Amino acid sequence: MSRARTTPAVTRPGHPAPYRFFANYRTLMQVPGFWRMAVIGMASKLAASMTSLSMLLLVSSAYSYGTAGLAVSCSALGQGLTAPLRGRLIDRHPVRPVLLCCLAAHLSATIAVIATVRSGGSATAVCSLAAAVGASAPPVAVMMRSVWHSVTTSTTLDTAMALDASMMGAALIVGPVLAGWLSLSFSPLLPYAAITAMTVITVALVVVNASVVLVPSAAAGHWLGPLMSSPLRRLLAADALFVMAVTAMDVVLPVYARQVHAAELTGLYLGSLAVGSVVGSLILGMATKRLPRGLALPVLLGLFALGCAALAVAARLSPMAVLMVCPVAGLVIGSLFAVVRTSGGDLAPAGQVTETMSWLSTLDMAGGAAGAAVFAHLADAKGSPTALMLVPVLIMTAAVVSWRVQTRQQR
Repeated sequence: MSRARTTPAVTRPGHPAPYRFFANYRTLMQVPGFWRMAVIGMASKLAASMTSLSMLLLVSSAYSYGTAGLAVSCSALGQGLTAPLRGRLIDRHPVRPVLLCCLAAHLSATIAVIATVRSGGSATAVCSLAAAVGASAPPVAVMMRSVWHSVTTSTTLDTAMALDASMMGAALIVGPVLAGWLSLSFSPLLPYAAITAMTVITVALVVVNASVVLVPSAAAGHWLGPLMSSPLRRLLAADALFVMAVTAMDVVLPVYARQVHAAELTGLYLGSLAVGSVVGSLILGMATKRLPRGLALPVLLGLFALGCAALAVAARLSPMAVLMVCPVAGLVIGSLFAVVRTSGGDLAPAGQVTETMSWLSTLDMAGGAAGAAVFAHLADAKGSPTALMLVPVLIMTAAVVSWRVQTRQQR
């Protein structure tokens, strides 16, 4: 599908168009089908954000927490390993049958894992079915990023990616809270009812509406797909390092709170990081013209490194100092996710945008897993302040890797 183009407004000589703070969002809302696409994107992200905690609480209701954690890991592993394949299917085949087949397999696996848990089946069966749940998830959220790339112009694309990142940040705040409340207050099955309803609705909204369906690419391409691109490989590496750093903060801050006997601040630390991320994403969407596309990623990574360095310094002072710095440290997280997705779409070979976005999701999961494992060990062995001091080093490494990534101009 070719990207829509708009004719820029003509202004009189000597009278430049005034900069309006919300103008980019107003322009984005004029894209045909905006509200439908925004609803699909938000619902798909909310459902995905509820999955891990819902799985943990469901399995732990009948098995040990170790088994429940393993089931969650298997689900994430299944999703991460198969994401590029599902993205390739979306790119190369009609969207409707691909999504409907994924939905059928996903619902079957979900019902099977619930039945196995309720009947007291083996832990091996539970973990295997959990992997199938992740591997068969309809890739609606990833596909919507490709849709934004296909229907927007240069300015509205940047704003759309910023909006997408802010919605993801909001989902990561609301989703686990909703899943925990439904599971602990009512039944471990109720979160799955909500997840299933949102998944079915989003798939239905896509398959019945042509404005959010991508045209499949006729070219088969190399079996490596978008990985043939050297700049894209650099972007993927930078993304993995960036997500590793984000996860490191999510892991180290609770350890820090426990080590300084301020465990009650754990939720506030993580919540203020998330709020800063959402606010930063929205601000980026309002000011996309102020940040050059080619320099956005290394510049934002540099700012992120400064925020994390300030957080490491605050950890040497007091728990309350850390709480004050957390929103500042998180301010560019959402913006970085938005810029990475925008750059990924620009670098994606023709007809391979969804697969490229899927590779980014897979690297997100890989970076997150590595960050959790490495920095949890460092925080426990060397102390959380020392672990926090290493996070800016990781981010600057990502900035160096991303420096030579050159994105194409709007096509």
